[in-house]
Amino acid sequence: MSLTESIQNYILKGEGDFNTLALAAFAHQFNHCQPYQDYCRQLHQTPAQVKFWQQVPAVSTEVFREFDLCTLPLASAKYVFQTSGTSQEVKGKHYYHDMTLYDAAIQSSFMEGLGLSKQGKTLFRILTPSFSDVSTSSLFYMFQKIVAWHGDAASRFYFKDNVLDCAQLMQDLQEDSAQNRPVVLLGTAFSFVNFCDYLTERQVHLALPKHSKLLETGGLKGRARTITRDDLYQLFSTQLGLASDHCFSEYGMTELSSQCYSRPNSHVFHSPAWMKIKIINVETGNDVEEGETGLVQFFDLANMTCVSAIITSDLAIKHANGFELIGRAAKAVLRGCSTAFEAP
Repeated sequence: MSLTESIQNYILKGEGDFNTLALAAFAHQFNHCQPYQDYCRQLHQTPAQVKFWQQVPAVSTEVFREFDLCTLPLASAKYVFQTSGTSQEVKGKHYYHDMTLYDAAIQSSFMEGLGLSKQGKTLFRILTPSFSDVSTSSLFYMFQKIVAWHGDAASRFYFKDNVLDCAQLMQDLQEDSAQNRPVVLLGTAFSFVNFCDYLTERQVHLALPKHSKLLETGGLKGRARTITRDDLYQLFSTQLGLASDHCFSEYGMTELSSQCYSRPNSHVFHSPAWMKIKIINVETGNDVEEGETGLVQFFDLANMTCVSAIITSDLAIKHANGFELIGRAAKAVLRGCSTAFEAP
């Protein structure tokens, strides 16, 4: 059985041992990704020396902007997902030659993360472009896959010419309410803010049907303004008629192949079994104690053809069963995490 198949079985069926698979993934990445191998050798951490997944050298997300981290030829990549940012910024890239593990991660966590049944079809209203329109976004890829696998025929995306079609979305949601059709809304935080602003300007207050749900994927800082999570959820209540116990959050990023979800009325994100979390001290890199703050670090088995051990730019409080985001680290700290990647 190949390493990909073994990891797929672990994701889909829970078969196998995480640490054994993590060490195999690390060895694969060390042997086939030269920049990562050079980095590990600088740290004197090679597959022969590392015995536990917690010891695998982690790479800062900042490094993705400067190096191509991939274990396969770049030219043969099927998809290239890019980090967000302005057109002037250098964007990080994540190369995929095979979507087996990425798809397995979505299949095993998305519907469960929202408390949705895989039996029957779900009506999705999506406040983002489709992946067919923007093929560099991992988020749009995930949403399009979910619609293909689990979506009702009336499910649709509401971005047209890179603008949210608020009028059509409002009309469709009003019809859903009139027909008492439960709906699941998917979008980024500011796609919801923009839609709620549209409703407010028209003095429209929706009352979505019972059993309707919403998933926001973060991004509370927009180009023009910043909104708190509490204020965002208040908009969901007043403008959409959705109480907080019907609203979910997702945490993901281009550099990872798996996602975390928080349950309603909770700020704590939980990771799936195939992606382990560490919260590390910004200065020492050591694990923090429960209740303390540090940088979020992941080991994502689904990242097999990239680098599995990733240090993010996000600061979080460590909880017994997950982490609570509180902000982002200063650029100087992030830069320090990536200096070892540079040539000596």
